[in-house]
Amino acid sequence: MLKMKNLPTSKLLTPALLIVMLLFFGIQYPTFLSGPSLMNLLRQMSIRVVAAMGMSMIILMGSIDVSVGATLTFSATMAAMTVPFLGWASIFVGIFVGASIGFSNGFLATRLKIPTFLSTIAMMGILNGASALILKGSPFNIASKSYLAITKGTLIGNLSNIILISIVVILLTILILKKTKFGRSLYLIGGDEYVAQYSGINVVAVQVLAFTVHGTFTGLAGSLQASMLEAACPFMGDTYTLSIIAVVVMGGIPLSGGKGGALGTVLGAILITVLASGLNFMGVTPEVRDVAMGVLIILGASTTLDRSREVSIK
Repeated sequence: MLKMKNLPTSKLLTPALLIVMLLFFGIQYPTFLSGPSLMNLLRQMSIRVVAAMGMSMIILMGSIDVSVGATLTFSATMAAMTVPFLGWASIFVGIFVGASIGFSNGFLATRLKIPTFLSTIAMMGILNGASALILKGSPFNIASKSYLAITKGTLIGNLSNIILISIVVILLTILILKKTKFGRSLYLIGGDEYVAQYSGINVVAVQVLAFTVHGTFTGLAGSLQASMLEAACPFMGDTYTLSIIAVVVMGGIPLSGGKGGALGTVLGAILITVLASGLNFMGVTPEVRDVAMGVLIILGASTTLDRSREVSIK
């Protein structure tokens, strides 16, 4: 007979919540599960899942990055500002900016020994302030057809480019986590950093690389967001900070790190996107959405946390 202890709450929670939400919103709003609505849902999820793939690596190590939304904003800003000169190639500016921010966060954590929660809060303030100054408090509109085509065009049938890009990022993350020494090292560091170090892993190098990869994916997400919105706006990434952390936690990666994976994060992204879209259908305010995301983070953290060992966010 199957015992409940073989079915951890953390593995049941997200699928159960997703089914309940789909049924509720589908019954309340018949167009919610229509073809066009589902495609729009996937496009909305793409930005979130690209950034969440990088965040998965950070949380797998037992670290955190609360500057992810600000990094997205600043990367989008720098990409948008160079579009008049570079066209579609400005996406690489956003990616490079994101990677540089990620490297800086890794440097602060490993060389200056500042806890990632504190260092990324500081980085969030710097980046949000810098973005607002560059944009002078107003949106910077993008008119380049080649840049807008990055998210609005199609390369394969009717599959939107932004969905295709997110699929590529998911597959790349799965490959990194499952097939590379770097990916395996993330799990070991999250399990026990000191054991990982004594096992011959260059913990500092892995941590800096993880933050750099995370920043790269976030820079890509910011560039895609600017293309999708046809503009870069001050604080445009702020709404993503809570939701991206919620995606990873609800996907089964505990804040203590050491277990979980990319596919779980994808499931978490579906859940959070369905919730956000459903709340939009209901016409709730952004403040209520933030409350819902906060509740999900607490719920996810409480069901995934390994209480058998002392936990600290590094």
